[in-house]
Amino acid sequence: MERLDLLHVSTDIAYALLESGAEIYRVEESILRMLKAYGTHGGSVFAIPTFLLVSLPGDDGKPLTEMRRIGGHGSDLAKVGAYNDLCRRICKNTPEAAEIRREMQAITAIPRHPFWLQVAAFGVVGLGFTLLFGGSGIDAAAALLCGMAIKLVLQQFERFEANSFFTTICVSFVAGAMAFGLVQLGFGQNLDKIIIGVLMNLVPGVALTNFMRDIIAGDLIAGLTKLVEALLTATGIALGTGVALSLGRALLGVL
Repeated sequence: MERLDLLHVSTDIAYALLESGAEIYRVEESILRMLKAYGTHGGSVFAIPTFLLVSLPGDDGKPLTEMRRIGGHGSDLAKVGAYNDLCRRICKNTPEAAEIRREMQAITAIPRHPFWLQVAAFGVVGLGFTLLFGGSGIDAAAALLCGMAIKLVLQQFERFEANSFFTTICVSFVAGAMAFGLVQLGFGQNLDKIIIGVLMNLVPGVALTNFMRDIIAGDLIAGLTKLVEALLTATGIALGTGVALSLGRALLGVL
C-alpha cells in the first residue's frame, strides 16, 4: 500500500474509533500496530477526545502528517468492537486500501437500536434507579414517564447539533419540571428520588471512568479533557434541575 493511502486509511479508522467513544490508548495502539504491519516504522499517533494527529515517514524520508478535529462523539460499543476487530484483521492480512474502505462502509452501515427502544431504555433506567434509591412504585412509574420524555427532548437537540452543555441544561430542566409537576398532581410521592433516578440517564459515568483510565495510563491531556467534560455535564444537570425546581416552587408560592 502506498504511504499516502496508508496515512489516509489509518487516520479514518482512528477518527471512527474516537467518534465511537473508544479509549485513547486503544486508538493510538491500534494505529501504531497497523503502521508496523505495513512495514512503516517511526510513525506517531497523538489523540485526545477533540483532536487527532497521525504522522509517518514518506518514501522520500519527509514526514506525512494528517490532523483532524473531532466534533461530537458518543459511545457506540458495537462500532468500537467492529473497528477493533477490523484493525486486528488488517494487521494480520495487510489488505489494500480499497478493501479496508469497503469494510469501514459496512461498519458504518451497522444499524443503531430503533428509536422506540432507546426511548423505552431511558424510561426503564429512570424506573430502575428510582426503585434502587428507595422510591415507591408510583415514583418509579413517574420516573419511567420522565425518562422517556428526556430522550424525546434529547433527540430534538441532536437533530440541530446543539451544544452539549446547553442540551444538558435544557434536558435536566425538562426532567425536573416534569417530575415536579407529576408530584404536584399526585402521580408520585418522593420528588427527590424521582429526579435522581431520571437524571442517572445523564450522569457521565463513562467519561469519569475513562478519565481515571487515561490518567493512570499517563495520557494526562486526554484525561483532563474528559474530566472537564464530566464536570461540565454535572454542572449542566445541576443548573437545569435547580432552575426547574426554583420556578416550580415560586409558581406554587404565587398561586
